[in-house]
Amino acid sequence: MIQFRLVRFTCLLATLLLFANSVRAQGVRVFAQASGSYLFNDKLFTINGDKFQSNYANGGKVTFGGEYTPWRIVGIELAYGVGRNNIRVTNLSTTPTDTTGYGIRAQRLNASFVVHGPVSVFQLKPYVTAGLEFDRFGPTSDAKKLAFTQGFADQTAVLNSTNKVGVNFGAGVEWNFLPLLALRFDLRNHTIGTPRYGLPQLSSTGGPVFPVSGAAQNLEFSVGLVFHAKI
Repeated sequence: MIQFRLVRFTCLLATLLLFANSVRAQGVRVFAQASGSYLFNDKLFTINGDKFQSNYANGGKVTFGGEYTPWRIVGIELAYGVGRNNIRVTNLSTTPTDTTGYGIRAQRLNASFVVHGPVSVFQLKPYVTAGLEFDRFGPTSDAKKLAFTQGFADQTAVLNSTNKVGVNFGAGVEWNFLPLLALRFDLRNHTIGTPRYGLPQLSSTGGPVFPVSGAAQNLEFSVGLVFHAKI
């Protein structure tokens, strides 16, 4: 429901912008930023009578992107980010409990609308943003080897990359400390489907499964530099 509302909002915003009359070209922004990534996707599940819990370790990302601002305060942003959020699987049926970590490399492409504040206060200009994205969660070679030799949730498994389409929304502020250079603080939430790394929820052949579903929330706080110029 949340994803549907955000997609509907994004489509409505795009329609309004396309038919806006009081617009004028402004410029481009190019940015690079580092992020703290907090992926909330805790799951409880049972396999062969054993109880498990899966969640993600906090990680980080580096993002590069650009924004074209064809309207006075509204721009279109394209960005690519890459980083790590390792998954942890805990066997709750053992005493003490046993947790195994698997390296996960996350990549993201996103396209968003950005609405900037019309005025600056003390060289600070806020903005809000919303858009669509494509996410890829890829187990590292060490994670694949570990799952194949020692198991994933007590099952020997072949882990594969998972692709997900999601939505994001957030807000931030830019501090223009130089005429063409700004410091950017950005907070966004990314909503995507739960990755399963190629493993099904159910298996009719008795093969490895990962019986989880639902949505994951990826909250990211970013700090970076923005170069901008009028065209």
